[in-house]
Amino acid sequence: MTVTFDLDKTNLTPYLGALGHVVILNESAQQYLHVHPAHQEEPIFETQFEQPGLYKIWAEFKQNGKVREFPLIV
Repeated sequence: MTVTFDLDKTNLTPYLGALGHVVILNESAQQYLHVHPAHQEEPIFETQFEQPGLYKIWAEFKQNGKVREFPLIV
């Protein structure tokens, strides 16, 4: 799965050593994934899920000096 974010990249700065972070939990909270961008300059994340189902995703970016969070469900 590829997740992209349409953000103003000129205002993005590294947060905890990466341009962004994505944390993913499956519906039973038994599978945890922490994903960094596939490329250092773009907020594009790639991962694989072992099984179909409901997944909760939290993305974090530092923009204009503040950490922004984006929750998603897929």
